[in-house]
Amino acid sequence: MSEGLASVPFVETRFNGSLWHKSPFKGPPSPAVVEAWDSIKQYGIIRATEEDLIRINRSHSLETASKFPEVAGGGYVAMTMGTHQLHCLFWLWRDHHRSYFPEMLRNKEAIPEMYERHFEHCIDYVRQSIMCNFDMGLLTFDWVLNHPNPVPNTNSMHMCVDLSAAEAWMKDRAVEVPEGFEWSQPEGQESLPWNP
Repeated sequence: MSEGLASVPFVETRFNGSLWHKSPFKGPPSPAVVEAWDSIKQYGIIRATEEDLIRINRSHSLETASKFPEVAGGGYVAMTMGTHQLHCLFWLWRDHHRSYFPEMLRNKEAIPEMYERHFEHCIDYVRQSIMCNFDMGLLTFDWVLNHPNPVPNTNSMHMCVDLSAAEAWMKDRAVEVPEGFEWSQPEGQESLPWNP
């Protein structure tokens, strides 16, 4: 786990993995489903301190790390890994429902190589996250009437980050970017020679 959120407690949580569970994040796209997704990734880009970057072993590259300009309060530009993982999962869900999201179809047609790279990036990033945080909880099976085979029972207990505490941590680091603000690389800024 990242040092940044080391103080966030864990809570015992029961997953509801039933195929028939009516989650606000599932189903055909609608404004309500999109709003549910937006609610769990509301703190996208946040402010990190130099101490935060040192704590996550970024001290060797502070010279190239992006900063918010003073007009936006300064500090380093950051995002939690969980927010990025949720972004990727939401992006994949929107790709699955491309007909509802015209911007996805436009991007796929206008920039097919980048679209494919983003798609593959998200699949691989979520895979790496699952493997890094591999859940050793047991998924058990039950007999269900009129089913010839054992049926997986995905309603199992897990130790999960207290999302309310994590959101409070991110809210404390939220950045208010002034209206009309546009990014530009600062004069004399040291830069990486290629994408990380």
